[in-house]
Amino acid sequence: MRRLISSILIPAACLSLYADTTGRISGRVQSKEGQPIIGAKVVLKRLDLAWIKELVTDKKGNFLQVGLDPKEFELTVSAAGYADSKEMVKIPLGDVLMKNITLLTAEQARAASLAAAGPAAVAADSGAALDAEGRDAFNAAIPLYNEGNYQEALPHVDKAYKTLTEALTKLKDDAAKAELAPELLKIERVLGICIAQAGTKKEEAEPYLLKALERNPKDERVIAGLIETSKAKADAAAEQKYTAMLEAIQGPNPDVIYNKGVEAFNGGRTKEAKTHLLKALEVDPKYAEAHYLLAMVEFGENNLKGTKTHLEKYIELAPTGKNAATAREMLKDPSLKRIK
Repeated sequence: MRRLISSILIPAACLSLYADTTGRISGRVQSKEGQPIIGAKVVLKRLDLAWIKELVTDKKGNFLQVGLDPKEFELTVSAAGYADSKEMVKIPLGDVLMKNITLLTAEQARAASLAAAGPAAVAADSGAALDAEGRDAFNAAIPLYNEGNYQEALPHVDKAYKTLTEALTKLKDDAAKAELAPELLKIERVLGICIAQAGTKKEEAEPYLLKALERNPKDERVIAGLIETSKAKADAAAEQKYTAMLEAIQGPNPDVIYNKGVEAFNGGRTKEAKTHLLKALEVDPKYAEAHYLLAMVEFGENNLKGTKTHLEKYIELAPTGKNAATAREMLKDPSLKRIK
C-alpha cells in the first residue's frame, strides 16, 4: 500500500512543478471613454529570441495568453483609429499578469503628450489646441449630419473647417499636419453638403462640392448637393446634368419626376404634367400620389374613364392617404359611377 501511495503522489508532484514553470497574461483593451475596443491587435514579443505571438480582442475587448515563460515581453497594442501602445511587461511565474490597456486617438495622444510636456510646449504649438478644438466641433456635427439634420450640423461643421484650416498652418508636428490634411478634405465635403441642403446661400457650397466630386464622381450626397446649388443659381442646364448623374447611379427617382409633374400641373401645363406623372409610375407603379394627380389631369380633360381608374388605384394604394376622402367623394359622382 505504501508503494501504491508513493506511485500516485509522484506524478502529482511532477504536474505541480510543471505548472509552475509558466505564467499568463490577461487584460482588456478599451477607449479613453471606457468602451471596449473589439478586434484590437495584441502582440507579445520576446526580445531575447525570435518569438512573437499575435492575439485579437473579443467582443468585450478582452484577451488572454497562457503558457508564457516568466520573462520580459514587449507588449504592443494597436487598433484602427487609435495610436499604438507599446511597453515592456514581465510575466510572473505560475501566476497571471492582469494588464488593461487604454488606447487614445491620435488627437488625444497629442493632447496628452503636450500636457505632459507642460505649458511651454502647449504655447509653442498653438496648432495642437486648434486641432483639438476643431475635431471636437466636427464630432458634435457628425450625429446631426448622419440623421440628415443639416441645419443644426452646419454651424458645427463651419467652425470645424475654419478652426482646422487655421490649425494646419500652425501645427509644429509634421506628422500631425500629414494626418490632418486628408481629414480636412472630408470636413470640406461635409461642409459643402450642409450648406447646399440648409445654407441661406446654397451657391456658396459649389466650390467645396466640385472638389469633392472630382475626388469621387459617384458621391451621391455631393451630387444631390450640386442639384440644390444649381436650383439656387437658377441654372437649369446644371440641374439637369447633375440629376442625370444621380439617376445614372441610383436609377430614376420617382419623387423628382413627380415633383416636375406637380410643377407643370400648377403652372397649367397639363400635357407636360401627364408625361411626368406617367413616367413616375413607370419607375414606381405604386406611387399613389401620382395616380391621384393623374386623376385630376384626366378630369380636367374630361376623360372620365381615366379619372375613375386613377382614383380607384389611389384608394387601393393609399386607403388612408391625405386625398382618400376627396377621391371617395368624387367616385360617388353619378357620371363616374356609370363608367364600367
